[in-house]
Amino acid sequence: MTRTKLCAAAIAVALLAGSSFSAGASWQGTFYYYSDEGVLVGGWTAGCGEADGRWGVETDNKQFVQGCRPAS
Repeated sequence: MTRTKLCAAAIAVALLAGSSFSAGASWQGTFYYYSDEGVLVGGWTAGCGEADGRWGVETDNKQFVQGCRPAS
């Protein structure tokens, strides 16, 4: 019975690690913040290494773009 519990625990840990990796990968991208008139006023990039950071104003009017922009 101990071997069965050990095997079940190992499988549970592997599934948890896999789901955490997937969840983390889905948050790579940028939130773009817009004014009430639709003008871009800020942004927040996460999960993209050196490109991570915030700039401008954070508003409720936002759009999320998944993935990292290529370096220019």
